[in-house]
Amino acid sequence: MRTFILAWVIGLLGLVMIGGGIWGVIDLYRQEVRAPLKSYGGAISMICGGVVLGLAQGLRLLLALILLHVH
Repeated sequence: MRTFILAWVIGLLGLVMIGGGIWGVIDLYRQEVRAPLKSYGGAISMICGGVVLGLAQGLRLLLALILLHVH
């Protein structure tokens, strides 16, 4: 049971990272003076990190559910 809770919390944090990255990209885009392209790297890496966290935890939950139904 503790594994399920941990997987859901990490998955939720992945969504928060995606949201924070999107907010960072939008914030950089709305600046009056255009930020250089390399400034978007941090926000894009947050989005990618959130996607990877979400996928990894989703696969972990799926595997756990499959193993529970097999046994």
